[in-house]
Amino acid sequence: MAKVEGITIGLEFDSKSKLKLRAIAKHADALADELDVIDNTWMCDCGSLDYSDHTYPSGSLSTRVCVKCKESYIIPNDNELPTQLEGSD
Repeated sequence: MAKVEGITIGLEFDSKSKLKLRAIAKHADALADELDVIDNTWMCDCGSLDYSDHTYPSGSLSTRVCVKCKESYIIPNDNELPTQLEGSD
């Protein structure tokens, strides 16, 4: 099988264009971080974002209680969660 070569494209920008691209990259990075926070925000099944966390005295179990509907959820201990899929060594 023949080896596939990459494509190289050369672009030249003036100083203002470079500054504009840097500004866009900076704000795109900040926007991506903000959207990630929104995606990872906890939400109750009822749609509420308001909650309170409670940790039992042993420290081994925590619960999250929805302020609106009072539903209670167990919060897993992050230290006990796997960091890789099984069989993906």
